[in-house]
Amino acid sequence: MQQNFGKYITVLLVIFIMALSGCGKPPQLNVKDAVLILSPVDTNPSALYFYVQGGPEDVVLRSILSPSVIRSEIHKSSKNDADGTVSMEKISEVPIPAGEKVEFKRGSYHGMIWGANLIARRTGEMEVQFTFSNGDIIRVMADVQELDGSAPDERKALGYD
Repeated sequence: MQQNFGKYITVLLVIFIMALSGCGKPPQLNVKDAVLILSPVDTNPSALYFYVQGGPEDVVLRSILSPSVIRSEIHKSSKNDADGTVSMEKISEVPIPAGEKVEFKRGSYHGMIWGANLIARRTGEMEVQFTFSNGDIIRVMADVQELDGSAPDERKALGYD
């Protein structure tokens, strides 16, 4: 009888451990690795790259805003396989499927930023706000870099780097 009871407890313990291993934290909506790549021509827009990790439900990214810029938009680049041309269009939203990673990168979705101010250029970072269809607003600090990945010219000129 005791031998059977021990096996019974062991089986229950294994089932309990297996059940707990499937009880991880649900995925959280998040924005990571935001980087603003400054245009070499100040009057041209700069590109904002980042990725969004989807949370527990499907959402839509509706806007990208920053107090450090004049204007921001969401864009999508695409390549025409027939003739090799690349086009870019302004879009109003990007679907973010639950639990999936959506990358905003060169040749795909990305942010277009006009007029990054001197504070962002001197500190090498700026706050960016991402607004989603479920009401979530996520604020992150984006690195600000020159096209070659170096610190902004204003930061170097002031002796910060």
